[in-house]
Amino acid sequence: MKDSNKNKEQDEQLIRLEPNQPANLTKENLNEQLKRVAKIDTGENDTEVDKQNTITSIQAQKRKGRYNIFINDKYAFPVDEELIITHMLHKGKVLSPEFQEQLQVEDVYRKAYQRALNYLSYGLRSEKEVRDDLKDKEFEEQADEVVERLIGQKLIDDLEYAKSYVRTSANLNSKGPSNIKHELGKRGINKDQIEVAMYEYSFDDQFANAMSLAEKSWKKSRLKSQREAVQKTKQFLMQKGYSMDIIQEVINELDTEKSEDEEYEALVKQGEQAWRRYSSKFSGYNLVQKTKSSLYQKGYPSELIKRFIEMKEEETDE
Repeated sequence: MKDSNKNKEQDEQLIRLEPNQPANLTKENLNEQLKRVAKIDTGENDTEVDKQNTITSIQAQKRKGRYNIFINDKYAFPVDEELIITHMLHKGKVLSPEFQEQLQVEDVYRKAYQRALNYLSYGLRSEKEVRDDLKDKEFEEQADEVVERLIGQKLIDDLEYAKSYVRTSANLNSKGPSNIKHELGKRGINKDQIEVAMYEYSFDDQFANAMSLAEKSWKKSRLKSQREAVQKTKQFLMQKGYSMDIIQEVINELDTEKSEDEEYEALVKQGEQAWRRYSSKFSGYNLVQKTKSSLYQKGYPSELIKRFIEMKEEETDE
C-alpha cells in the first residue's frame, strides 16, 4: 500500500514539473510524452533522418585516385582520393546536404587543378595558356584559384617561360627577335617581361642565325638575277623576324657577287619561261617587249637581256 502511494506521488510530481500541461493529463499521456523526450535525448529521431544521408559504400573508379560515393545504397557523386583522406570519409559517415555540396565544389576544384598539372607536365606554360586550357575543359570558374596556387608553387612563371621560349626559338628554329616577341605577346607575356627575356638572344647569336638562313636562301636563288636574289634573301630574313640592321650586315658579309656567266645562265632560264608564257598571246614585237619587261623587272642588266633576245630572234628566223 505504501509503495502504491509512493508511485502516485512520483507521477504527480512529474506532472507538476512539466510546464503548460493540459488539465486532463493522465498517467498514460504522461508516459507517451516521456517516451518522446527519451527519443530526442538519445537522438533516435535524428538517426531515422540521417540514415538517408549516410555513406553506405565507397567504390574505386577505373581512373586512378577517383572514387564513387553511395548514399543509402544509391550513387550520389564522385570524389577525389585526397578529399576522402582530408575529410575522413568512410562507410557509415553521415553527410549533411550542405557538406555534400561542399564536397562536390571541392571535387570540381581538384579536377581543375589536376587538369592544370597534367597540362604543365608536357612543358612550360604561360599563365594565359593554362587559363585557356582550363576554359576549354570547362573549368573557367576554378581558373583563378588554380592559377594562383600554381603561381605560388612556382609551376607558372611567365618570365622564366619567356626566357626559355626565347632560347628555344633562337637555338632550334632560328627565329628572329620580332617573331619571338610577337609569339610571346600572343601567349600573354607582358612587354616588360618580353624585353627582359630578349636579353637571352644576343646580337651575335642573331647575326649567326640570320647568316645561316641567308646562305640557304641564296643557294635557292641560283637561277635568279643577282639583284632579285639579294631582294629575295632580304625578304626571307624579314619574314623570319630579323631587323634591317641585322639584315644589312648579313648582306654585306654574304658573297652576293655573280659572274657574268652565272647571271646569264639564270637569265636564260627565266627568259625561256617568260617567252613560253607570252608566246601563247603575243608574237613578234609585242612578244619581245613583254619578255624584255619581265627580265628587267627581275633585275637583269640590259646587255644580257639584249643578248638573250637576239638569240630568240635568231631561233625564230630559222
